[in-house]
This record gives sequence, structure tokens and C-alpha cells, in this order.
Amino acid sequence: MVRELPAGLVVRHPNSDDQQRVLAVMDAWWMGSPGDAGSLRRLLLLPRLFFQHFTASSYLVEHEDGRLAAFLIGFLSQSHPEVAYIHVVGVDPSLRRRGVGAGLYHRFFQLAATRGCSRVQCITSPGNAASTAFHTGIGFQIEPGDLVINGVAVQRDHEGPGLHRVAFTRTLTNQTSPVRPPVIIRDVRVCFLGDSFTAGVGDPTHLGWVGRLAARAENRGLHLTAYNLGIRMDTSAEIRARWKHECLLRLPEASEARLVLSFGVNDMTQDGQGLRVPPDRSVANLTALLAEALPVLPVLMVGPPPSGDPGRDERVAALNEQYAGVCAANDVPYVNVFAALQEQPSWQQGIADGDGAHPAAAGYEQLTNLVFDPWWRWLEDFDAGLSGSVVARWALRATV
Repeated sequence: MVRELPAGLVVRHPNSDDQQRVLAVMDAWWMGSPGDAGSLRRLLLLPRLFFQHFTASSYLVEHEDGRLAAFLIGFLSQSHPEVAYIHVVGVDPSLRRRGVGAGLYHRFFQLAATRGCSRVQCITSPGNAASTAFHTGIGFQIEPGDLVINGVAVQRDHEGPGLHRVAFTRTLTNQTSPVRPPVIIRDVRVCFLGDSFTAGVGDPTHLGWVGRLAARAENRGLHLTAYNLGIRMDTSAEIRARWKHECLLRLPEASEARLVLSFGVNDMTQDGQGLRVPPDRSVANLTALLAEALPVLPVLMVGPPPSGDPGRDERVAALNEQYAGVCAANDVPYVNVFAALQEQPSWQQGIADGDGAHPAAAGYEQLTNLVFDPWWRWLEDFDAGLSGSVVARWALRATV
């Protein structure tokens, strides 16, 4: 099954003149090895012969104006006619999480199947959790190895002394039907960044909605490391100021790292001198935070809930709509919970019986029910899990 590419992109087979274009974008997209040494390494990885003798099994994706958007270099094995091999793949970081990489893989799968191949093979580096999650997510299985690194089987010295690799194989059967990904072990770590509602204030079970999400994920077989980084009274300004220091140190390279945001009620709180954070500044804080986080992490946002104060809730409702617009403009999933919770008598009753702002256990259960399904779809979206750059994450972490 070939997946459609996003609008405005066209796919074609490369030719010999495309080698320099691909090498140039590799320099820009793969920031791990800069300078002449990095360029030489990429040249050795993709010599001109791939653009002369393997063009029929390789693909380029371009914008309508001709700018390169993605590429896949693959070939059919001469020694093992049943095997097709994917050698190098690259996607413009601005297009990640949009199905471009998966679309190229499925296009290659169909080509290989029509040429009589029964399986596809490829490799990745140990510790590249994003790559491992992507490949297993679209049906590849990890081949046995003689090393285990970060819980993944690795083939020792696969590319030469000290150059260990994770090897993948995907069976090409029944290509007219989607292939279900195998059950895999994923090292998923999610930072939940927000205010007292994120912290679960008022819940006598001390789970809040974050703890309940993690428990439900465990029940579905996903072992999740959930970092609850909610702080009472925090506004968008304070959350924006602390996100890098608190999140990046908790998200190591060898993990599938994600970020969930939820705030806004404290911004719309009167402090005697007016609103703690005016709406335009609150929106600007969210916009700036997303601009900093999206290049390095997939992000999902849970909108602010009602808190029992009619005047503040009116302001929060308006801010909630503005937040939703910012997230839509940045292709960030947004879970709008305000209206549904405002209509729940038990949410309002929990606030009234408690501290006047936060619900009890039943209210957090309702909030969890609203968040879980879109959050779970986001977790299962492997393209989303590959958004951002591990290299960029580590470069940003070094500045913390």
C-alpha cells in the first residue's frame, strides 16, 4: 500500500546529477558531523555509483519549486534475489511528523514486492532510539545480535571494528493489506510540563491525570516513564523559562522523548494589579515555547480546564481558543477539555468541595478520559515520535 505524500510534494527517481544535491542537504539535515570530515563521511556513504546504477529503486521527493524534501536510496540484492535493501534515507526536518519518510518506505516496499523480493533489510546505529522506533513501527523486526545496547539486540562489528549496528528485516507478504507492527519494547519518556492541574492538586489518590495516563498506558503494554513537572501557580512565562532545564536533562539520547504541555489558568488570574499574564503575552509565550521545543521534541498540548471562578473561566475559555489556534498553526495536537469539563457536575462539585479551584479524584478521572484517546494516538504515531533531531536535542541540552 503506497501512502500519499503531503500536498505540494512530488516524487521521482534520481539521476547522476542529483548526487551533489543530496550530499548538500545531508550536510544541512544531519548535524552530527559538521565540516569537511562530516562531508567526506557522507560522500563515502553515498558515492556517485548509487546515482548511476540504483536509480530505478531509489526516490527523491521535491517541492513544486524543485527544492529537495526527502530521499531514499535503495537497491535489490544481486546475491540474494529475495532481498531488497534500504541504504540511506533523509527527510527535511521541517517535514517530519507528516508521513513523508513512511511514504517513501512503503513506496519502496511495493517496488520490491513487484520485483519478486520477499523481504527488506536495513540497519541503524545503536542508541538511535528514534530510528529503532520508526522501523519497528512500520513492520521491521530486529535481527538477533551478539550484543545488547539499551535493551536492543546489536550485531557486533557489523560495519567494521567497533562499528556495531542494529539490523532490521521486514517481510513483504500480502502487500495489499496494511502490516500490523510487532509488539516491541519502547523506551518512551514523556515530560508533562504545566501548573497545579498537571501536578494533580486536590486529588486524594495523588495520581491526577498524568498518573492515570501512565497507568492506562501500562495496562496497554507500554512501559512509560512519565515526568510530572507541574508547579502550583506557574504561568506560561515561568513554564517557558524552565522547560529546557527541566525537560532536556530527563530525556536521554537513547529514548523516545516527548513533551506534553498544559497551562493557562494562572495566566488569567487577577493578582491585584491586573492579570498575571495578559492574553497576548500568554499566547506569545506559548508560541515561543513551541518554536524552541518543536525542532527537538514532539509536542502535544492539553488545554486549560475550568477552575470554578466565573470571571476567570470566561477569560480562560477565550485563551483556550487562542491556544488551540497557535497549536493548529504549528501542527501540534491540541486536546480541548474546557467545554466538556465545564458541563460535568462532578467536576464543578469537586472544586466546590475542595479548595475552590481544583477537582477531586472523580474530576481528574474525567479529565483523563478526555485526554487519553488523542494522547494515545499521538504516542502510537511513529512519525510524530521521530520529529525533531536527537542531535539538535543534545546541542540544546549542552546550553542548559
